[in-house]
Amino acid sequence: MASAQPIHHLSATPVSALAGADLGGGADYLGAQATRVGQVRPPKEDKALVPVPVGMDWALFANLLALITIGVVMAYSASVYLALRAGKGDDQLFLNKHLVHASVTVVVMLIGAHIPYQFWRKVAYPGLMLALGLLIMTLMFGVVVNGSRRWLPLPGFMFQTAELAKFTFVVFLAHSLTKKIDAERVHKFSVGFVPHALAWVVMFSLCMKQPDLGSGIVLAVLLFAMTFIAGTRMAYVVLAAGAGVAVLASFVAKNPMRFKRFLAFLDPLAYRDTTGYQLFNGQLAVATGNWFGNGLGMSKQKLGFVPECHTDFILSIIAEELGLIGVALVALAFVFLILRGLRIALHARDEFGRLLAAGITLLFGTQAAVNFGVVMGLLPTKGLTLPFISHGGSSMLIMGLAAGVLLNIGRGGNPDLPALSLPSWFRLPQRRPAAGPHNARSGQVRSVGRPGGMP
Repeated sequence: MASAQPIHHLSATPVSALAGADLGGGADYLGAQATRVGQVRPPKEDKALVPVPVGMDWALFANLLALITIGVVMAYSASVYLALRAGKGDDQLFLNKHLVHASVTVVVMLIGAHIPYQFWRKVAYPGLMLALGLLIMTLMFGVVVNGSRRWLPLPGFMFQTAELAKFTFVVFLAHSLTKKIDAERVHKFSVGFVPHALAWVVMFSLCMKQPDLGSGIVLAVLLFAMTFIAGTRMAYVVLAAGAGVAVLASFVAKNPMRFKRFLAFLDPLAYRDTTGYQLFNGQLAVATGNWFGNGLGMSKQKLGFVPECHTDFILSIIAEELGLIGVALVALAFVFLILRGLRIALHARDEFGRLLAAGITLLFGTQAAVNFGVVMGLLPTKGLTLPFISHGGSSMLIMGLAAGVLLNIGRGGNPDLPALSLPSWFRLPQRRPAAGPHNARSGQVRSVGRPGGMP
């Protein structure tokens, strides 16, 4: 009879060899357990293994096109009066711009859908630095509109840098949290939460200098939600969220304009001629729409009563012209978008794809929910656009790019296309991995076969 293997050699023994090893009286038991683990239990990275769909998610793509089409129609309807007031006598002034934005958005979406999403891991840190640089440039050279310095003048285009910051923040969180998961350190507060919270603090501070509280809140939601999805302890997220609410309350209380907007939110009728003017008339438009609306193009509140009726408050015009039924259809389109995005996240091939898809879906859902809440009087006025519908080139282009990335994750990362490579001067230096045993959650591409080695 062969001698039993020493205990200190067991950790280096392959799983497949344990079943046949002679370990004395416990050989049968350990052999059975090793056989069960090796044959039935899937590897750690394949616990959530599901078949990955091949090809474009045409249902999601059609839903996005429907939202963009609704935006074209309603942006024209809501902006006719504003275009005529511009003094050029062209009622299609904003329509022509919106058509250009929508067309470019669709092109950007298709391009994003054909770029392997693993490419965004390579530009996570450079993209974050670019967004921070543009936010700083906006504070230095930006154009002031309605008391806020949010737009950076570019040749033939006014770019709202906070929109790019949201997307790059999602990519950064997905990449950084994936690294923490691979190292199995995401549960530690100093590793899994603090570095990402510091990045948020920098972005939030730059947004508040503009000021743009709405974008800062969206970034906070992305931070808390994505770190929780990645595996950060709930207690850390809850405590940090509580601290964030306290900071937000102090920002509102110390700023007279924000405090007046909060009072107008509590009682729009009392402030209908001052800080609550937009909110009151927006709610009036919603109320007069009833179930089926007054008819397309028949809004009265868009005749100068609802400021920014083609951008932030376009939903109020939809409610007035198409009624509660029209608002419900728009809401269902966003619900479908969110559910489809969550499905893509669950079917992602690796941790980075899962977190990136979840973050993009959260970005769409959070911004749409805040816009709905503001127009319906459930939240104070924030100045956030309705994704894919509101007039605004920066928002549409960035949202289109994010949607394209989501489509690419849904098609399995498009493994048939070669991964894009960056020029050497654009890459950040990378540390060589330390020698040691292979980590089961190293971010490798998952198998697309059936679980458990089934044919």
